[in-house]
Amino acid sequence: MLSQPFSRLNVILISLSLAGITPFYALPIAAQTTVSTVQTFNIPAGNFDQVLNRFGLEAGLELYLDGALLQGQTSPGLQGQYTAHEGLRRLLADTGLVAIQQADGAYRVGSATAVQQQHSLADTDNADAVQLDAINVFGSGFAFTRDEQGHNEVYDLDTSTSYLGKVEIERYKGTTPSDLLQGIPGVFSGEARNSGALDLNIRGIQGPGRVPVTIDGTEQALTVWRGYNGATNRNYIDPNLISNVQIYKGSGVVRDVDTGVGGAMVVNTLSVNDIVKPGEDFGLEFKVEGSSNAVKERIPALSTGEDYRNVPTYPQTNPSLATNDDSFVLTPNSGGGGYNALSGEDYAYRLAIGKKTDVVDFMAAYAYRERGNYYAGNNNIDYYNTPMEDAERDYITSMAQFWQPGDEVLNTSSQMESWLLKSTFHLTDDQELELGYRDSSSTYGEIMPSRISRFRRGTVQWPLSHVDAQAYNLKYTYKPESNQWVDFHANIWRTDTESETYSKGGFPNYTDYNPNTGTGDPILRNTAVTQARHLRNGITASNKMTLTDTLDLTLGGKFQYEKLRSNDDYDSELNAMIPRAGRRNNWEGDFSLNWKPTRFLEFNGGMRYTSYWAFDDFLSKHEGEITTQQLQHYNVEYEVRRNFANEQEKEDWIRNTEPFQNYQILVDMGVWTQAFVDNLLADQLATTPDYYDESTTVAWNPDNDGNYDRANNPCLNGSLDEVEVTNCRVIAQRELVEGKAKDNKDHGWVPHLGVTAHINDYSRVYFRYSEDLRFPSLFESTIGFSASLSQYDLKPEHNRTWELAYVHNLAQWLPKAEVADFKVAYYQSLTRDVIERDNDFRFDNIEKQTIRGIELSGRYDNGRFFTDIGLNYQLENEVCDESLAAQISNNDIARAQSDPVPKCMKYGFPSGYLLTQATPELSANLSVGGRFFNRKLELGSRITYYKEYENKDLEWYESNSASNATTGYVYFFNIPFSWGNTTLLDAYARYNVNDDISIELVGTNLTDQYYVDPATRSAVAAPGRSIRLGLTARF
Repeated sequence: MLSQPFSRLNVILISLSLAGITPFYALPIAAQTTVSTVQTFNIPAGNFDQVLNRFGLEAGLELYLDGALLQGQTSPGLQGQYTAHEGLRRLLADTGLVAIQQADGAYRVGSATAVQQQHSLADTDNADAVQLDAINVFGSGFAFTRDEQGHNEVYDLDTSTSYLGKVEIERYKGTTPSDLLQGIPGVFSGEARNSGALDLNIRGIQGPGRVPVTIDGTEQALTVWRGYNGATNRNYIDPNLISNVQIYKGSGVVRDVDTGVGGAMVVNTLSVNDIVKPGEDFGLEFKVEGSSNAVKERIPALSTGEDYRNVPTYPQTNPSLATNDDSFVLTPNSGGGGYNALSGEDYAYRLAIGKKTDVVDFMAAYAYRERGNYYAGNNNIDYYNTPMEDAERDYITSMAQFWQPGDEVLNTSSQMESWLLKSTFHLTDDQELELGYRDSSSTYGEIMPSRISRFRRGTVQWPLSHVDAQAYNLKYTYKPESNQWVDFHANIWRTDTESETYSKGGFPNYTDYNPNTGTGDPILRNTAVTQARHLRNGITASNKMTLTDTLDLTLGGKFQYEKLRSNDDYDSELNAMIPRAGRRNNWEGDFSLNWKPTRFLEFNGGMRYTSYWAFDDFLSKHEGEITTQQLQHYNVEYEVRRNFANEQEKEDWIRNTEPFQNYQILVDMGVWTQAFVDNLLADQLATTPDYYDESTTVAWNPDNDGNYDRANNPCLNGSLDEVEVTNCRVIAQRELVEGKAKDNKDHGWVPHLGVTAHINDYSRVYFRYSEDLRFPSLFESTIGFSASLSQYDLKPEHNRTWELAYVHNLAQWLPKAEVADFKVAYYQSLTRDVIERDNDFRFDNIEKQTIRGIELSGRYDNGRFFTDIGLNYQLENEVCDESLAAQISNNDIARAQSDPVPKCMKYGFPSGYLLTQATPELSANLSVGGRFFNRKLELGSRITYYKEYENKDLEWYESNSASNATTGYVYFFNIPFSWGNTTLLDAYARYNVNDDISIELVGTNLTDQYYVDPATRSAVAAPGRSIRLGLTARF
């Protein structure tokens, strides 16, 4: 494979075979022969980049060029017999480009000025160079355009990535932000339809800090409590402002990227180059679109501040039972799966302008989208239509009986309005300063999972949540051409997010008034909505130094400070609903060395240092007011059956029982006679069996980290196997403690390394190993309903990820392909001390989580037809913890003795958060398409497949859990939601009316499937068939 950066055949940096320009260096004999040989060419008209690529492949040499020069240009092609020299001259005619040969025999194409400045070719033989009116060159030197570079890096980088360009994002942005991730191998969004945001899940790893999402280098994730169903790490994002997305899979050190133990998602918003055409200095883009499959939402009015007795729909007999409030009950509309993209209930538009000057570039964009509640699909409902046997086991398998196929799905509407401003100042030829501002306002439907799964299923519509998010960033780059020691990047940023979300856990109308006693307040209040303001300030800086021709050193650092506040009133009578408030900062520094001792071998490695500090401000403010029953240890009580050795032992045992001791006292007092008691004793001796149950109580203590081991529990460690045990039980010993705020801090070093071996010019294999530390997030460092007080400090999660991959450029076998690549990777992630919620509602460290899998990706494009394939097969996702298994066993010791809770369970343990972060064992996507009529028309389709949820460990646990009729293990607090086999078909047709106007028709879920998304925490059906028609005009 060719050495980077010029290692790909693509429309931006094209590795072409060209010949014939008078050389500045001697051509190899083979090349000279090619130059002088007359060949027959039959290259049809098309986009200029594709025509050049085809010509080069047939001619046999290489050319490199800045693809921005070719954007929007077409070529009549080349037909007839020419030498390579003559053919190239003919193709470059009337383009304003020249081709210049390099020392290695390859050629660079650009404007004459740019090429000569790049290579200092003062002795260029202009007589043999094709040179007409020059056009502008964008960027310094020759490089990929951003989208092509991102797509190529999927195969060029020695790590696993996925990339979405502007075209794909705008085509498949779908109904909710989570649809951006559909079809990306191993990548999903948790709580896809009931949050209005992204909750990134990469290869089964999810949660705050584990997979950061940055937008123009800023971060604004909010961790939102979802009741017993866990918490979501929400990233509110407007797809209409996105230019491109790059996803890094697995931990690692990437320059200027905030990666976590599971990877990262890097989002770049629109830039001036997205709006202004190449060669021009002003541009305007207007985009408008409409979609089917939506109906106007109907939002019931709140009764806050009214006396419940004046609200007829509110329960009058038992007003504190707000689940019976009819104020928010609606009958869903029917009629999903329609084809009218202009129905008016889902529409969007965007206006953007850009201006370029020698001193400053400016870009401004405004985007708006409004969509009502969507309709569910109609087909393939079998998995979701099972009669409900036990409502607490799995809400999903019976949901089609409540959320009817084709019906309106309540609480799914969305309205988003966004502004984006960017200015880039060209301070010098090698310095730039970019100022960015983004403002997004989102109003959307959501409801607590427990409020739709257990009460009035499918018919409850709550008021809408609202989030305002502002982001500011100042980016500076300095890269002097003559200084090998300086390639400096810095980004200073701030985000300010205010939210009012329906995630507090109460009800929109609620009163605690008791009409029987007259106590409480009869005035209704909203206990379902919570307010929060989350501020983040950060800085990222890095510098890359070229130490030698084969050795680079990159230094990097990051700092982030966050502050969380809430205006919610604190009710000491109901301290479970504590409004979180706290501060946190995080430091990071790293260095990376990259060494290329030979053309075929490359090494990289380095270290990363991270530290954090967190403080609970709410707990500090209310010190002495917050108390909890804190678990200290357990008492294990068991009874063993013993046989009496003789009658005398039996008599002594009876006399020592409490009743007979009381009898003897009555004899001593003269109330009873000794003869009477002796007769009672004789009767007791005759009726008492020849055995007795001996009771013993021992303390079951945790270790220094609060962990329990079944080896120390006599009822579970097998020490009583040789005796007859009649009863065993475990009793929690708790102590009332007051909460006290304290500084939480920690730090650590971790390494990373990798090696790449180029087998030949077309294939390579690489191995990558990386470690990472994730310290407790702000959500995990502050108290709330999901985080009781704990006397044990949380340790950082310690992740070790390694990946082995093989990559092949298939161009050697497919010479007419513009791009043809294949990659297969095996990955393994081991995280120790995973921060997880235990069955005592505390955040705790559990032993480990192991995830292994295989990922495959491939692409092919010959200019006319193209295809892309991705597949992720998860071999293992196992969570292990002896302490958690031991404590779960406490619920039914007798069952645990005969059928013990395993130390390791697939996906996670019941009551924990990890169990609801499961992703499909097998997910795959296939995209195919073609270009016709000189690329004016493009047709394409996409198939996405998810394998049905399977968890034998969970099935075992369910069969052994308690129900109304039987005892067993507790299975209630965090029931995971499953999904059935899912196959989704999407398609599009895009027609370029001219260079300025294009029309696109997109259909998603064309077979109108009824399904739910993987990693969901709510019983909310996904959208059915939707047809979208859009028009884009650029001037």
